[in-house]
Parts: sequence; structure tokens; C-alpha cells
Amino acid sequence: MKRDFKAVVSVIGASEINKEIEEKTIEIGRLLAINNYAVACGGLTGVMEAICKGAKEEGGFTIGIIPYTEKSMANKYVDVVIPCPFSQARNIVVVLAGDICLAISGKAGTLSEICFAWIYNKPIIALSSVEGWSSNIANQRLDDRRSDMIHGVDNPSEVITKINELLK
Repeated sequence: MKRDFKAVVSVIGASEINKEIEEKTIEIGRLLAINNYAVACGGLTGVMEAICKGAKEEGGFTIGIIPYTEKSMANKYVDVVIPCPFSQARNIVVVLAGDICLAISGKAGTLSEICFAWIYNKPIIALSSVEGWSSNIANQRLDDRRSDMIHGVDNPSEVITKINELLK
């Protein structure tokens, strides 16, 4: 298990995903681990499980911030489980755990996390090649309190390139 990571990437996304999103997310997880990034996420199913699975396949480090008190509720690829049973308030913790935020697909919960990342001035990357909020909001600004935008990327390798660029 790698512990000498460069930064923590908060990965947010849908809890129910199709095969295409799963494959892309697993590949992103692998690339994050290979590039010495730790993963923080909601620790459950869908994007959260796929990102952790990919990271673990390459010896990466994963953090799951789950909405339950029972740590056993986390997916099997989570190294450190942080119980945060405060309904949607957990979304703020997921965002604040990372140095940068990556959105993959997603519904309303993901949209709320994107908004929290915007409010808390976290750089935001959105995978634009999949259905959901990440593609709907890529390459846009949410409001005028920031001069940057949500950075849209099309594929797993572009995710890593953009993370490296934004965190240097």
C-alpha cells in the first residue's frame, strides 16, 4: 500500500453506473495510484467502488467517507473508512478531504459535491465523456465567485494530465 502520495483526489460520482463508466473509472483509479495520488470518496458502490478497485489494483491508497456508523458498510477496496452518518453533510467532508475534486457521471448528490468543491475553492475536473452531471457541467463556471471553470476532460489519461497541471 503506497503511503507516499503526492496529494489526495476526491472522486465523486454516481452510485449506480453502467459498464462503460465502470471501466473508465477503474482505469482512472489505476492511473491515480500509478501517479502516487491517494483517493478519497464516499466509499460505497458505483463510481466509488470502481475508483477504489482500480487504485487497489496498482497498490494505491483509498479513503471512504461513508454515511453510516458501521465501517463494514464500505466497499471492500477502501483502506481507511471514516464514518460520517450525517446524511448529505458527508458530501462536504468528501470534498474537503481532497486537494482536488474529480467528478465522474453523477446525479443530484454529485451535483451538490461539485457545488461544495466550487464554494470551497477546490480545483474541479469533470469527465465529459460519460452521462450525468460531470458531462453536463464540464467547461463551465458555476457563478462569478471564481475566475476559473470546471475543467472538462474526455478520457482517463487526460484526467491525470489535468490533475498534474492543476496541482503543480
